[in-house]
Formats: sequence, structure tokens, C-alpha cells
Amino acid sequence: MRVFPKGSGLSVALLAVFLAAWIAPAFGLKNGLLVPERLSLVAVFVIFLIQGWKLNLARLREAFADLRSLLLLHSFVFLVPGFLLYGICELGAVDPLWRPGLFFLAILPTTISSCVVYTRLAGGDADAALGHATFSNLLGMVWVPSVVFFGAFELFSSQGMEKDLLVSLDLLPDFSLTVFLPILIGWWAKNKLFWSFLPDDSSWLERIPVACILLLAYFSFCSLFDEFGNELFGRSSVFLTIVVLALLLGLSFLAWGLSRLVSGSGKARVAFLFCGSQKSLALGLPLAQTLLGSGDSSLGLLILPLAIYHFGQLVLGAFLIGPLGRWTKLR
Repeated sequence: MRVFPKGSGLSVALLAVFLAAWIAPAFGLKNGLLVPERLSLVAVFVIFLIQGWKLNLARLREAFADLRSLLLLHSFVFLVPGFLLYGICELGAVDPLWRPGLFFLAILPTTISSCVVYTRLAGGDADAALGHATFSNLLGMVWVPSVVFFGAFELFSSQGMEKDLLVSLDLLPDFSLTVFLPILIGWWAKNKLFWSFLPDDSSWLERIPVACILLLAYFSFCSLFDEFGNELFGRSSVFLTIVVLALLLGLSFLAWGLSRLVSGSGKARVAFLFCGSQKSLALGLPLAQTLLGSGDSSLGLLILPLAIYHFGQLVLGAFLIGPLGRWTKLR
């Protein structure tokens, strides 16, 4: 129950960061007072270090208990949003400027915190949701860079942006050092060391990654405002918001319908709905930072659709808790 307000609090904080970047973008630009080109690397390392520390491989047993559900759910999470967005973009409903950010959103894994909490509050199978969310995030750390490294952004990149958004394979060693190495260090330190350098249960252990995420968001939005200024509040952004929220509603509707094929259990269907329709801001921000680096507008273009989606999924999830809770009690 306590995680839900934290999710709403992150949305409010993210909005505050967006406004701060609009008012004072200079602090978060390259060679600015906060030195984002260096501080962002530290933030990414800390995020993944703590993720490795908190990683519990036993949770994966819940996901692998039903291989049919595992394959169907994660095929849905990683593939279906991309096909939907590709169709929308081909219809000309989206400014080409936003296509890479939408595609980046589509290939991200599900979130861990909110999808598990919403599943529990709605009377669903929270243990299964936690197992699937853990597996999704582990898989996403490989899936997302693989898609980017091998040039799938060519399908979505707008004219003149391919150079910024297509990542060279030369960056693979750097990506490994900033993502997989801290995860390995964190997991090894938690499970193999005879002494603990991080507390198992501490409020600040939860707050540090959130602070790092907000810092990365600020740097991204600063570069975005520096490049586009008040044009971000124009017609193009309004259409982007409509498309992102339509994607959220479409994925939620499809996930609910597809959940019938997974199980006749109401609890399992609720878990499938929330795992299938949500996207991880906590993983998306550091992955975007690691893949593209700081200091250009391309990073901000990737982050804004994800931020809008994050707001939408929290609001929609809160709205669905009541009806789903009553529905599961009648099953």
C-alpha cells in the first residue's frame, strides 16, 4: 500500500523537474554547473548497482512456473507495442520528430513497482506479477540495447536524426561497464560478501535511485528545451500526448483480452493486464542515458513520450483498481 503514493509522488516530482528544466536549462547542459556529462554516468552506475543489490533470483521461479504465460506475456510486452506504433506512424498521425521516442517506449520492459502494487490492490496474483516483472527487466537490459545496436531505429527515425539515434556497436563495451558491471557488483556484494555495505531495508536505499532518475530526467529535459524552447508546448506535443495515451489504452485493452488465453483465473488475468500494459521509467531513463549519452536533444526526445506514458499508466491503474477488485471477488 505504501508504494502507491510513491508512484504518484514520482509523477509529481517528474513534472517539477520538467518545469525546472524549462525555467533554468543552463544548469543541466554540457559543461554546465552540474557537469551532466560526468554526473549522469555516476547516476546510471548507482541506479544499476542498487538494482543488482535488490535483485532476487528466486522471484523468477514465479515467472517460469508457467512457460506458456511467460512466452505470451513477454512477447506481448516487447513486440506488440512496436507493431501498433509502426501502424500509427505510417498513418501520419505522429510528427516524425517523436517517432524514435515512441519506438524506444515500445521496446521497454514492464515496470516492477507499480504493476505489482496495482495487481495486489486489485486482488490479482502479485507474486506472479513480481516474477514476470523481474524477468522482464532482466530481459529488457539485453533486448533494448540489442534492438538499438542493430539499427531497428531506422524504421522510426525522422530525417536527419539517424546519426544521433543509431548507436554504434563500438559502444557495447561502455554499455556493459555502466549497466551489467554494477548489477553484477551489487548482486555479488549482497549474496557473496560476509558483510553488507548497503542496508537490506532502508528508506534512503529506495530514495537514491529515484533521485538519480530525476537527475537524469532533468538533464534530458534541459537539452530538449535548449534545442526546441517553447515549441515543446505546441500542437506537435499535444498530438504526441494523444498518441501515447491512446497506446496505453490500446495495450490495456489488448492485454485484458489476451489474458483469457493465458488462464481462466481472475487473479492471473489481472497480473497479465498490469504487466502487459505498463512500461518502466526507472529502467528506460538510465538505458537511454547509457545508449545516447548526455548533452543533445535526442535524449530528451526519447524521454518525453516515456514520461507521458508514466503519468498515464499511474492514473489508469488507480482508476482500474476498484472495478478489477470487485470483479476478482466475484470470480
